[in-house]
Amino acid sequence: MNTTAANVLKILSQTEMSIEDMHMYLNIEKNAILKTISQINDFLEEIDLPKIEKNEDIFQLILTKEQWKKLFDNFNILTAEERIDYLYIKFIAHGFLNLEKEKEILDLSRSTILRCFQSVKDDFVENGTRYEYLHGKGLLITELSYYNKKLFYKKVMKLFIEEDILVPPLKALLMEIKKFDTKTRLTQIHPILKFSNIPMNYFLIAFLHSLEACSELFEESLFKNESYLETEEFQNIKELIDQYGKDFSPKFKNEMAHFLTTLLLDYYSLENEDKRKSLHILKELEKEFKISKINKELEKMIFHNIYLSFFKFENKILKLRNTSFDEKERVLLDKLNHILEKNSCDFFLGDKFSIVFALKRALIEENLSKIKNVLLVLNQPNATHYKIFENSLSKLVPHINFDLESSLFHLKNLLTDFNDYDLIISDEHINSDVAVIDFYCNSKIQTILEEKAFSMGIQKFYDL
Repeated sequence: MNTTAANVLKILSQTEMSIEDMHMYLNIEKNAILKTISQINDFLEEIDLPKIEKNEDIFQLILTKEQWKKLFDNFNILTAEERIDYLYIKFIAHGFLNLEKEKEILDLSRSTILRCFQSVKDDFVENGTRYEYLHGKGLLITELSYYNKKLFYKKVMKLFIEEDILVPPLKALLMEIKKFDTKTRLTQIHPILKFSNIPMNYFLIAFLHSLEACSELFEESLFKNESYLETEEFQNIKELIDQYGKDFSPKFKNEMAHFLTTLLLDYYSLENEDKRKSLHILKELEKEFKISKINKELEKMIFHNIYLSFFKFENKILKLRNTSFDEKERVLLDKLNHILEKNSCDFFLGDKFSIVFALKRALIEENLSKIKNVLLVLNQPNATHYKIFENSLSKLVPHINFDLESSLFHLKNLLTDFNDYDLIISDEHINSDVAVIDFYCNSKIQTILEEKAFSMGIQKFYDL
């Protein structure tokens, strides 16, 4: 088996997926993926595990946590990218590398490991890291550049993200680097983030794990900022770290305090170039979709999704979700793809889904205010019903005027002029322009209002 097998197992360990979507994620021919799935099933049979199953067009591998562990404990295939990362991390972590020894550990040919190391070598040359050859021993780093240290943080972070599905060589490498239990650290980090009002996600947790591991390896601090020392945010975070991270090393405490303060005061500067590109894409999206009244929290959400999409795609972090787009959402997806192509960049499909969802929310909020008058045509309303509806709907959307009429008026042809209303909602099938509900409830009304606002938002792009 090969790189494709490793990537297919990564996908199926996270979600079920069709061949079509695997093709889009991996950019590999469908026939090659099907052949690989057959090879994986042969391997699964050899180690007495259930096979990959196909349910209609969807492939899935249903295993218990213990069975997944058994699978990856017996699966030694690294992707091409993982081989490069392995050599990069091990070389920097130890300051020394013996390619002959690593060739045996990874079970690679001489030509393959030299080809993988060439990528490491090229990166070192480009970014100012120097090493020398010790005759009969191996390679020794003599000067490690700031850029390569920063890249090392991100590559180690990737190991923490995939810790539960690492194959034996990568798992052994991670165990060499970390000096702590990740579950214990998670319980300690959680209250620090919670009481600092910093949103917790697996990327941030993984990076903080990487930060601790790297603080033990490097004397230089990559995130220290003297201007933070007197800020209230820095002092608050430092107190929380002292309270909940009593066994953290002093150096890690300091690194963590500076980094988390950076997140609060200079939102997401883990990678400044990604931040710059994310802001640019955000402004292009707002212009393309003519979103002028976006609230700050939603704008921050879209930026956050774009930033993480850049980070994951550029660092080949395949964190997946099974996604689907309806016809209207595909209009947004096509526009997003156009902007990404124009800026010579791309994201994983699941990350595009997150951005499309946030853009959809922005279009709904932008256009909901344009709905002023709504008519409800319902069976058997009376004065009591109307008062209940009026009170609940005024809380739901206070800017909309709701009129309530009985379906009887429709049946007697007394409701003929709907021009005064932006939307009509009924529990009767009046005509194709009327939204139908089976019974009244606030959530159904809200869903229809949002669907109408969304349709208004994309009308300029797509003839509905």
